[in-house]
Amino acid sequence: MDPRKVQILQELAQTTKGKDMKSMAPLLAKATKKMREENLQFTAKESEIMMDILTQNMSPQEKQKVEMMKKIMK
Repeated sequence: MDPRKVQILQELAQTTKGKDMKSMAPLLAKATKKMREENLQFTAKESEIMMDILTQNMSPQEKQKVEMMKKIMK
């Protein structure tokens, strides 16, 4: 994986730790913007890893909301 992607993922994991989904939205937007600026894109597998990291501390209800959003975005 590109080291820049790894850094973005690490930063995202640190800044979103313990936050609910509503609080994560602006942080995700910031990370997405940074990726665009650096002309980077996550593969499907990398996106899956990112979502696993972001949802690891969420309640089952929050995880369900994330899954619904993922289905809508496909």
